[in-house]
Amino acid sequence: MKRLTLLGLFLLLSTSAIATEQIRLYKQYLVGTPKAFLQKAHKLQDCSAKYEKGTLCMQNHSLSGEDAEIAFRFLNDRLVSIVLMMPLEKVSKIKKMFHVLKTQFDLVLIENGKEKLDIIQISNDTFSKNDFTKTIADFENEAYQKHNIKYTFISKDEFKTQSRKSRNFSEVFKGAPIKMRAATYSVGRKDGKVIGTMTFIVPGITEDYLNQNPVVEDF
Repeated sequence: MKRLTLLGLFLLLSTSAIATEQIRLYKQYLVGTPKAFLQKAHKLQDCSAKYEKGTLCMQNHSLSGEDAEIAFRFLNDRLVSIVLMMPLEKVSKIKKMFHVLKTQFDLVLIENGKEKLDIIQISNDTFSKNDFTKTIADFENEAYQKHNIKYTFISKDEFKTQSRKSRNFSEVFKGAPIKMRAATYSVGRKDGKVIGTMTFIVPGITEDYLNQNPVVEDF
């Protein structure tokens, strides 16, 4: 009887430990944060027309000294994605934002419209570091000229795991753990201006996960 009681207690503690796991989406913002908490903490505006229904935005956000708009996306009123949008007047700013992401994430894919450069596949097939670097540089230079480029990253810890068992980008998210964070950074034109957009997501986030891992932090 005592053994059963101890086993039950152990399972309860294990479940509690799993349930309290929190994923930091971007800066202090946690996946699953209730919309009401964010509205209490910040002056937010509805920007459904610009993004998707239910999205809330905050102006005057700063990212490495660059002004940006931050948009919060929700699933059943709980935070699941963050988008940062900023005007970019110079190529130096484009590359600056790229390096901001590279501090926490590793690159897995580059896109120029319909053209794609699969970083994992290239790294697996290319033995020369110079050839690898030149392939990426040539692709980027062409994309920058058209102001049409999109980078996809995954968090550094998960990159080590996923790149070992994946032969190409399409396999990266198959069976990926829920804790994986991903980010995309795209540069394009809008209303005659060059705009940089960063999106932070956690692939595979579901309503069940949000229910089991509630965020109760009081802002």
